[in-house]
This record gives sequence, C-alpha cells and structure tokens, in this order.
Amino acid sequence: MAKRTVGDFLVSFDTDLQHNAISVSAFIWNGTTFVQLSTGAQGVLWDAAVNQGPIAGLQPLNTNLQSVANLFGELALNVSDTIGTIPCNAVLHVSMKSRSSTSLSAELKDRTRAMPVSFTVFNPNGANANGNAFAARIQDSLLGLNQTLPAATPATCTEGVCSSQSGPGSNSNSNQVLGVPPPSQPLLSASLLSASSTSAVSPTTNTATDTGTAESAGVNVINGLVTADVVRAVAAANAGGFNASFSAAGTAFKNLVVNGTQLNNVNPNTRIDLPATVFGAGSYVALLEETGSTSQPAAGQLSGGAFAADVTVNMIHVHITGVLGGVEAADVIVSHASAHADFPQPTGCPALVGTVSGDATILNEQTDPSALPVIFGHVVIPPQGGHDHQDLDQLTSAAANSGTSVSDSLGSVTNSSGTSTSFAQAQSVCVLPTATGCTVSASAVKSQANSTSGGGQSLSDARGTGLLGVSVGSTSVHDNPPANTCINVIPNVSVVLNEQVCDGAGAPACSPTGTPVTCSATTSSGLTVRAIHVIVTKGGTLGLPAGANVIVGEAHADSSHP
Repeated sequence: MAKRTVGDFLVSFDTDLQHNAISVSAFIWNGTTFVQLSTGAQGVLWDAAVNQGPIAGLQPLNTNLQSVANLFGELALNVSDTIGTIPCNAVLHVSMKSRSSTSLSAELKDRTRAMPVSFTVFNPNGANANGNAFAARIQDSLLGLNQTLPAATPATCTEGVCSSQSGPGSNSNSNQVLGVPPPSQPLLSASLLSASSTSAVSPTTNTATDTGTAESAGVNVINGLVTADVVRAVAAANAGGFNASFSAAGTAFKNLVVNGTQLNNVNPNTRIDLPATVFGAGSYVALLEETGSTSQPAAGQLSGGAFAADVTVNMIHVHITGVLGGVEAADVIVSHASAHADFPQPTGCPALVGTVSGDATILNEQTDPSALPVIFGHVVIPPQGGHDHQDLDQLTSAAANSGTSVSDSLGSVTNSSGTSTSFAQAQSVCVLPTATGCTVSASAVKSQANSTSGGGQSLSDARGTGLLGVSVGSTSVHDNPPANTCINVIPNVSVVLNEQVCDGAGAPACSPTGTPVTCSATTSSGLTVRAIHVIVTKGGTLGLPAGANVIVGEAHADSSHP
C-alpha cells in the first residue's frame, strides 16, 4: 500500500444488507490519524447503490455463489463540499480495498494497486491543430508565375501541403518534387523540394500538436544570388489544458551563400538589403523569418477560454523590385512551415499564474560601443514555455571564431511549478584573434543556466557549465574555473571566465579565485551565465575603442511561480 501523507483522504462505502442500508463516510489524514469529515445526508452530498440482482453476462468464478446480488456498488460524492477543493490538474493516486467490517482498522481482505487519477475534466473534442508547409513559392509578374511546390496536398490546400485535425485523431500529408524547374524559369533551381504537415489531438495526453517541415536541397535562387546545399524549416505548435508553446527547433542551413558571401551564422529575422542600382529599390534577402505567439484565457477567467500557439518559419525570402535578367518584381520563398494548435480551458480552472523565460547566444560582439551588438546563434522561448534550438557548423566573425556550436532553450509551466534551462556551447574558440594567436582561446566551453520555481521556493543555478583548455594570452587556466574568475594578464583587457549574474543583483565583483553567487527567493529567480567575457578598458588596445566587449557562450534562465 502507498505510504500515507498529510492531506490524504479516504472514502468509506459500507453496506448493511440486513437493514437494506448504505452509508458513505469521508476521512482526512492529519499525520497521526484519520479525522472524519461531515458528509451530510444521502441524496444531498452523496448517493450510493449496489446491484440488486444478476448482471447480464456476468459469470462468477466462484461456482459456490448462490447469488451475485450486492457484489457491486457505486457511489457519488460532492468532493468540494466534503473533502475540499482539489487543485486543477493535480494528479492523485487512488487505491481500493475491502475489509471484514465497517471499522477502518478491520482486517484487510482485498486491495488494488495505486493508480493515477485526475479530477480535472479536459475537453479534447474542442481541440484543434492545423498547419502547412511548402518547399518553394515563386512569383514573378513579368513571367506570370505564381507557383507553390510541391503541388497542393490535399488538392484543397492553398499553402503546399496541409493537415488539419479537430477533436481526437490525427491527420498527416506529405509530397515532394525532384528537379526544379519545370517549368523553365530563372527564379529557382533545386534537386529536391519536399514538405510534410502532421496534426494530432490526443485524448490520452490531452494535447493538440502540429508539426510542419519543409526541406529543399541543391538550392539556387535567381542565378546564384542565394545558394545552399540544404535548407530546412520546422514549425511546431503544442497546446494543452493549461499552457501552449511553439518551437522552430530543427531549422537549418547547410553551406548558405548570399550574394557571394558565405554565411555560417544566421540569426532569426536576418535581413540583407540588396544594391538598389542592381536589384531595384527596397530589394532584400530575408533569412530565417520567424514569428510566433501564444495566448491563454484572461486572468480569473474560469470557462470558455483556450490555450493557443502559432508559429511560422520562412528560411529564405528573396524580394526583387526591379528588372534583372528577365526577372521583374519577383518574390521567392524557400522552405516555409507554419503550425497552429489550440486546446479548451478546463471549466473551473484558471490559467496558470507562473511564467518562465530563457535565451542563449553563442556569440555577442560589440566592438563599437556606440553601435548595437551583433549576435550569433540566438534562441529564445516565450513566457509560457517552449523550445528553441540552433546548430552552427562553424562561426566566423571579426571578433571571434569557433567550430561546431549549439544553443538551446527549453521551458515549461505547470500548475505547481515553472522550469527553464538554457545553454550555449562551442568548440575550438578563438576570441579577438591577433597576429600571434588569440586573446582568449578554449578547446570547449558551455554555459548553462537552470531555474525552477514553485512551492514557495525559487532557485537558479549554473549546473552543466564547463570551460576546458582555456588560455588568456600565453597564460593557461585550470579547467572549469569558479564563478566570476578574473584573469587580468593582458594590459587594458579584462577577461571574466564563467561569469554568473543573478537577476536583479548586478554584476558581482570578480577575483582571480572566483566569486560564487546564490540566486534564490520565494517566488522568482533568474541567472545569466557567460563562459568568456572580454572587455577592452583602454581605447586603442587590440585596435578597439574603450568599452568594446565580446561574449562567447551566454545562457539565461528565469522562472516565477507563487
């Protein structure tokens, strides 16, 4: 039997067949004994019955039984007015047992194992999921082109490949086309264009989900203006009875080149303006266009609301306004995916009050303090939680370079807690290259920030953070230096390793031996971790102005829950 804990409740169902009477009692465990609760009279707060005779189709295993009457019983109890309110989405565990008499301490006869049960009533019949994806869309007014590839699947879809599901079940479609063109046109060529979309509503998990994926291979847009080996878009939306989230994790470019420049680092919603004299005024290339949103019932709303998530991803969007080699007023989109999911609010259950946030960046460089910083590998999640992820094969900029890099942020909110985790990691790091080497180098770095709130306690920490093979100038540093370790061996350059800053606390004083931090409170906390932070303190040093700074591997996580 499960171990008792304070607040456990017991419902007793007793029959007196001699006097044709049934009673229902309720008790709550206070840590020492069961305390009886008032259940009132039958027909008001409770009702119960037993079978009066045989049950059709029932064949007792015990052949000695003369009658199968009074072997089965059922009861109904007004829990709110007897035991008390059970929190929405609380998962309880229930076991049943029979005993030799009406005494709670009577001899145990039979029992069942504990099974999970929830009193929250979900409505998957009112849930919806839908989405679409296409590998390419080409439009040109001069050529009279307006084509979406692959072809509409099903035929009624206006956005390439579509799926839709309302109520329990699933729906999925996919299509692909090899070798583009046909038809003959100068806008796009590719070796493979494929797309898929899947929508599902599950009454088991009480969720609505949609995932759209578009992948294009051997891409060449407008005679070499944009080329790539692989372009993949992923859009995923998820909604349940208490939250909703979206994600673009899985999106990727391979060997992307724009107007002759190879791009290894693409941040969401990057825009590259094209020369007006060649392409026309207002022409541009947009990369990783990403929009997403979540919504939930208003504060205090107890019924009729819904949790919803939407996300749309366009990996390449080329917009040409002028006339160029037979192309006029052209628009080309490569690898598009869109997803939507919504799920009804359980009646009587308000929206969750907790929030989370998380973000991670592989490189943040501000070599000119008067200008905005330039960031690479940035991921971020919305307040209701979600997942975002980026992979970079390599990273190259004026201020730093590295090998394989990953950034990731993940978070969720439940009725009892909020949790988020973010990390940024990179290999073969070189910060501010010089003629003789690197101002700071490392074989591998990983910044990780974790935050959890709930039950009157909030804690954020840097578990998972690590720095290996670090050198500052010609000075080697021990692996995994403590939080807020300062290395000042290069004149006019401050280097902070494993920098950790609690939300709202300000930057702590660093030292050669490190300065630990503790990020905790009752309802909310947060932490930012930076693997390497280089700051120029005097103008002209390394050819940079005072205040120039470079951060490699930054991760932030925070959470809030009453």
